[in-house]
Amino acid sequence: MYKSLLIICMLSIGWMQSLYPLNSMPITGRDLSFSGGGGAIKSEHISLNPATITATQKGINFHTQLLPTGISLLSLHAIYPKNDIIYFASVSNLNFGTLKDGISNDSFSANDLMINGGLKGRLFQMISVGTSVSYSLSQIETTIAQSLLFSAGLRTEVTENQIGFGLTLRNLGFQFDNFGDSKEDIPYQFQGSGFMKPKYLPALIFTDIVMEENLDGYTLISGMEFYPRDGLTLRFSDSGLVHNGFELSSLAFGFQFNVKNWTIELASRNLISAGFINGITLSKQF
Repeated sequence: MYKSLLIICMLSIGWMQSLYPLNSMPITGRDLSFSGGGGAIKSEHISLNPATITATQKGINFHTQLLPTGISLLSLHAIYPKNDIIYFASVSNLNFGTLKDGISNDSFSANDLMINGGLKGRLFQMISVGTSVSYSLSQIETTIAQSLLFSAGLRTEVTENQIGFGLTLRNLGFQFDNFGDSKEDIPYQFQGSGFMKPKYLPALIFTDIVMEENLDGYTLISGMEFYPRDGLTLRFSDSGLVHNGFELSSLAFGFQFNVKNWTIELASRNLISAGFINGITLSKQF
């Protein structure tokens, strides 16, 4: 049990989330290479800001990640645009593998499961708005905890594809069932995002600030999405905690390309002392 709690604490540092990292961690290859930022940039996937989703065709996406200490992530996303509304749903599993209690030497397993659904629309033709609800089930050995969480976001552009802003509010909801007698309130997160397109560079430069309830300081994320040629996208980012100074917590990069009717995204994020996260996203539109 001690080791499982230690791993969950490591995930908390990486994604500033308490019991349920799946609702706040970057799952797609795009979000992973953005270090969880880019909350004002349009996305063809279900993103951490539900207002960024853009789609004209139905699509299905498969995401997988290999995290430090043998933790693995599998996630399946579906997007369905109809009229002026985009509907989306996903199911994700974070598998901590077989763990061993450092005191009793007993082996056990731990898993997180999240089912998410939501929609995205427009407000006054100038602002994109999105909302989602997620059910999370976290299991450590035979003990479970469950939560129902709501997220909402908005996105707007001052000039089309030149300057944009986004706001995201996550983890509004409640927890039912707890790990034993330990009841923990799930802290909400607020994320402010912005991007701009340089005049003579085929790229978008972005900055995000993530604040969490009951946490001193905030996370600062910055990066760039670069388009060297048609069909190829490169992404770079860094993140760090700002509290009495700036402390770097991760570096990330990734790229996206097309193979026949599939879009492939590869991403890697270095959590400095905690190790690497490597992810792959496969996407297809119908």
